[in-house]
Amino acid sequence: MEQSKLVDDLNKELTPALEEMGLELVDLEYLGSPAGNILRVFIDRPEGVDLDVCALASEKVSLIMDERDLIDSAFTLEVSSPGAERPLKKLKDYKRFIGSKVAVKTIMRSPEGRRKYTGKLIEADQSGFAIELDEMKIEFEYEEVQSVRLVLEI
Repeated sequence: MEQSKLVDDLNKELTPALEEMGLELVDLEYLGSPAGNILRVFIDRPEGVDLDVCALASEKVSLIMDERDLIDSAFTLEVSSPGAERPLKKLKDYKRFIGSKVAVKTIMRSPEGRRKYTGKLIEADQSGFAIELDEMKIEFEYEEVQSVRLVLEI
């Protein structure tokens, strides 16, 4: 099965089950390697997640994976928090973290040769988002962005 289709199928299967537990499926990745396949599931909730919550979510995900048989080879399941520097994937993530510092990595270089930006997230809508960097507003469309992560400020 194609990697992106597998990830889409996993998202569709796991999201409702995790939402029933009061959890958000932040991200997931399936990595195949000679050392073994790994399914990483990143979960969160407003009050955060701890080891006990991850263990419960892992049991639920394991049950679903056994029932649906979506992956036809052996794999290791890892369920964890996305961490303090979590990725922003969905529009609701962008809206939730307006005012936060983010690191943006674009797919293509800008005319100035730049691919990385760090600034304050100031707005987001269906087509893209904007950050404030050095008192300038820089706008991005989601299609031109490789990744966006929160930046931990200490």
